Amino acid sequence: MRFLIDANMPRSATAAVRRSGHDASDVRDIGMGSAADTEIARYARDHGLARVTRDFDFADIRNYPPADYQVGWLFWNCLTMPWQKRLSSCLRAFFVARNG
Repeated sequence: MRFLIDANMPRSATAAVRRSGHDASDVRDIGMGSAADTEIARYARDHGLARVTRDFDFADIRNYPPADYQVGWLFWNCLTMPWQKRLSSCLRAFFVARNG
């Protein structure tokens, strides 16, 4: 699977996804670090990338209808700190569980 990591995620997220055997790009590395949500969503859709983000604005199906974004979104809801230190192990666990 191919993922687009949002600017609100730590840079280590891209490496964690790649270590799990998936392709990942960070929006900051493709010149979209400060792009509007709609531009990032369009880029992800047009390139068949699933989004990894902490931005729950993307969960609003009125603005981002699931039929238009069939690859999907992975929302990272981090209520505890320091969540960045746990990110790699949590992403790895997600992919292990998903891949069986």
